[in-house]
Amino acid sequence: MYQDLYEYLILNKQLNVPGIGTFFLERKPAGTDVIHRQISPPMYTISLLQDNGTPTKRFFYWLADRSKIHYHEAIVRFNGFTYEMKNQLLSGHKIIWEQVGTLSKGMSGEIKFDSSLLEHNFDPPVSAPRIIREKAVHTVRVGEDERTSVEMSEWLHPEEETRTYWWAPALIVAIVVLILMGIHVSQKGINQSSAGNQRELTPQRASEAYKSIK
Repeated sequence: MYQDLYEYLILNKQLNVPGIGTFFLERKPAGTDVIHRQISPPMYTISLLQDNGTPTKRFFYWLADRSKIHYHEAIVRFNGFTYEMKNQLLSGHKIIWEQVGTLSKGMSGEIKFDSSLLEHNFDPPVSAPRIIREKAVHTVRVGEDERTSVEMSEWLHPEEETRTYWWAPALIVAIVVLILMGIHVSQKGINQSSAGNQRELTPQRASEAYKSIK
């Protein structure tokens, strides 16, 4: 019957054994291992609370169906099993319950329990690589308003206006012209001759339009 009771404990997380106490299957939540980038599975352990709890009808119906016997016969068998179990412990015998733990009598007559399921994990850890989603949009609470992450990013980091320098080429040309004019003026001075054409002009004599006949 030990195996049947173990399966009931695993399925229902709790098992009441009169005269012994209540066994609990405790679950430690899964954890995150940041260093190895993985998620560790839940850990399980079995503990014993010494109380006067009694099994429910649901348990006896389950045991009857499991053993293929009548409901009342399941009650009789279970009570006989727990009575024998308690007598063995009170007599100083140690009970090794496979997959559950070891039961023994303490110095003051109490029942000691050493679980064989201490932070046991039934599943291997799961790999959890870090995923960075660029430009992912989500809602952000700002005071009494809700804004998207894109709106907040634009508000906190406004983009600088793009400046165009269309006048730069014209300014460069003007500067070059002024420099050339300055060089010319420094060499020739400021007078009409320096600004005008230096070539001497000789007027040409006009050809006769007609000849007199004598």
